Amino acid sequence: MFFTKPTYEEIKLPFRSIDDPADLELGWINLEAYGNVFGKTKYCYAWYELKSAKMYKNGDFEQMIELLKNSKDKTVKVIIKLKKGVPKDFKIDVNSLAEVYCDERFTALSLLGWGFNDKSYKELSSR
Repeated sequence: MFFTKPTYEEIKLPFRSIDDPADLELGWINLEAYGNVFGKTKYCYAWYELKSAKMYKNGDFEQMIELLKNSKDKTVKVIIKLKKGVPKDFKIDVNSLAEVYCDERFTALSLLGWGFNDKSYKELSSR
């Protein structure tokens, strides 16, 4: 068989907010979930925008950023895509993020981009 269907596994990982002034100016929220993903340390970096422009005008964006700054000791559900048993992709579950903060506004995040890396955002951006 040439093509095998991918499988998906859910895991909980700690996460942190990435404070990039240029991205904050654009209204982006950057998150990095990290840890042991099936025997290897992986960094699941994703950046988002809010689905509604009203959320920027009414202060929701700033409030959400403040909540995310206090993410120490919190975990989020990450859905890992595996092909032939090897992690290839991920998705941070925004519903899980909303549960972590008891704040439904986090379900209004729209994914802009992502990176599934062996190094953290800080390591990659310090080059």
